[in-house]
Amino acid sequence: MSERIEKWDGSYTTMTKSVPTTKEVYVPSYPRLYFHPDSETLLALDQDDAHALEQESNMLNMLLAARMDALQRIEELTNTCTTLRWSQHLERDQHQYLLRKEYQHLDEACGMLRTALSALTPATSLPNGALVDEDSEKNAIGIMELIEIRGGKRGVKYIYVRSDKIKHHWRRYPLNSSEQNGDGKRFLKTVAYTAEDGQTHTRQAIDPEQLISQLTKLKPSLKTWEATLLDRHSGVWGQWAQAFNDSLPHSPNPVSRMAFDAQAQLLRWVYGAGVKCLINPFEIDIRTGKRKAVAELSGKTSAYANLALAAATSSAKLYLPDRSGVKICYPLDPAKIPGGGTGILGTLRFDLELTLAGSIGASLGIEASVSIATDRARGLPVKAVPGDIPGFWREVDVTKPENEIIPGSELSVFAGAETSANVSGTLMWLNPDDETTDNYNILAKVAVGAAAQAGVGVSGQLKFSWLNGKVRIEVSGGLCWGTGGKGSISFDVDGPAIMNDFMPCLVYMLRNADYIQLMKLMTSEDYYRFCAIPLLAGMYSINRVIDAGEKITDALRQSWESKEARVRLMENILHTAGDCLKFAPPESKGAAIASLIETNIWDELASPASHSETPCEGGTAFSARKRAIINTLRWVQSRREYENIMQHLSKIPGEGKGDWQAGEQRVIAFLAKGETPRSWGYAGSLLPGAQNITIKPGHYAENLQALYRYLPQAPNIPPGHIYMSTLPLREILPSYLYSCTQLITTMHGKPP
Repeated sequence: MSERIEKWDGSYTTMTKSVPTTKEVYVPSYPRLYFHPDSETLLALDQDDAHALEQESNMLNMLLAARMDALQRIEELTNTCTTLRWSQHLERDQHQYLLRKEYQHLDEACGMLRTALSALTPATSLPNGALVDEDSEKNAIGIMELIEIRGGKRGVKYIYVRSDKIKHHWRRYPLNSSEQNGDGKRFLKTVAYTAEDGQTHTRQAIDPEQLISQLTKLKPSLKTWEATLLDRHSGVWGQWAQAFNDSLPHSPNPVSRMAFDAQAQLLRWVYGAGVKCLINPFEIDIRTGKRKAVAELSGKTSAYANLALAAATSSAKLYLPDRSGVKICYPLDPAKIPGGGTGILGTLRFDLELTLAGSIGASLGIEASVSIATDRARGLPVKAVPGDIPGFWREVDVTKPENEIIPGSELSVFAGAETSANVSGTLMWLNPDDETTDNYNILAKVAVGAAAQAGVGVSGQLKFSWLNGKVRIEVSGGLCWGTGGKGSISFDVDGPAIMNDFMPCLVYMLRNADYIQLMKLMTSEDYYRFCAIPLLAGMYSINRVIDAGEKITDALRQSWESKEARVRLMENILHTAGDCLKFAPPESKGAAIASLIETNIWDELASPASHSETPCEGGTAFSARKRAIINTLRWVQSRREYENIMQHLSKIPGEGKGDWQAGEQRVIAFLAKGETPRSWGYAGSLLPGAQNITIKPGHYAENLQALYRYLPQAPNIPPGHIYMSTLPLREILPSYLYSCTQLITTMHGKPP
């Protein structure tokens, strides 16, 4: 016979009465108390359950820490790789080897994290019970956030556990539902504050005294040791309240209500609220256990520190796929390009500013593997494998549909645009002409209503179009993230950026594809609209392009009918020495030349601008036009581009294409007008000893033919070469552009 007597601390004694003597046996049970704010419930666990709960939380947080650690190492290696010179082969190879290793670590860490959460998909196995909000089944993975009453060495201790690990036999003590206030939670109060606009607003705050009061009312229902623990560690509520209340002013958006729902719990865990209490990879090298040096920590903070805890929101600038961008690849038609193959059109990067909240922010942290530090984030799709070139680890054939989504790894990259969650940002491109350290220029900005307008007619992963006086660029999530990314978003190029940013990007893409039309990225109609842009801008300004909108081709046609407009284009070409057409497709240059070689009575007799001569010219015809034609070709890169230009001697791009040699002969015939050498005889009294003076006008026709012979057959590096997309355009040598009248004198029948 025995009698069990429980003590305050959860231990108990047993009095054994089977013999005349008694023996006291002490069995510790290490009781634990946890508070679940969302359901406003106090949990009491005995030794075994508390131990299992701690192990569960540690396991989840270590998986998260491993992912964070791998991302930090990848970021450091990538930054180093991008600073290495091409000649540093050994260092480059070493870093690429280390990068591959770290990508493997990342892939393994994300795989283990996914496996651990695989049973908690929103539609399947979230358990029913008082600790799970009914909406959890619809909107979030079931991660439960608990506050340990004892706290921890670093302050408030967060315990995270998968919701299916919550046991039904755990003792539950819900706060008194009859005292629920109008704001939803019994421990919240409304406070006034002055916003940046100087106006007074209100928002919620945790009231620790009110919470303690609510918990005190539970004491009659608690066991002795539970009530004692509650009293001994009541200071945890002040710490928790201060951290939450202090985080609200740092929220990226003004918020009036605190968030404790399932999505908020999940997001706080993803950001590392639990990792902070275990082993913080921003402070500790989790592979060696050593604390990181101060130098390593400079400029870095934990993701947890950037989170507005109470609102469960954060703002981050996301580099997709990472700071180095993604190479855009395009299949080359073997019928047009000998050998076919793949051309590297250039490198794009997506810099998006997101307000991360709820399942959007959580999926970025779990599924897509986002490294978050301060206000910066960089995305790395799982299964990421770097290429052989430092910093360029991913190539995408943008003409193919995005990869099929792997079940369990779906991520709507632009879900924020669909749910109005403040997605903004830019599409960047690696500009070969930019000599800055980063070399990236803004190409386009996120369009208004981007998600709603995107995705129409996009068979591949990238599409260019002309829409209401803007260039619209539509991008699939797969291009940014790789396998697992879905959805699409639109970017707009408008105003001066159309000529300053988009046209250079388009022309470099054409150069890199050896001047085949990129009809898998755009319709032929839109391509020819793009060809009209530099012509209208050259005759007027970019405003005429924008105002023309969908009728840009009609505007160009009308402009050719204006002699003043044609003269302005010619004078602009001469004034800029051809730079105004530097970033113009071959069809644009062909149209400009077609307008310059077209003559009528007005051109012959009443257009002095067309016949203006340089100081060294004299006695020729259409001198200004001839110089403009030659300068139009100043930035021709290859014989293939030259031939493309001569094929398209039509003033309206797309309305005519002929044999390039026949087109060249038309140009040569115009350049030869008035170029016949003329000789005069003079009396000795005028030029003593001279018998004849010969004036040989400018040799523009000869220059044109010499220029063609000078050009390489194709761009100076074959399409698809790794260096191609980083080389600037090459200028024609000045000697092929310059022409002057030659004065030849003959002395006594012989040259002097």
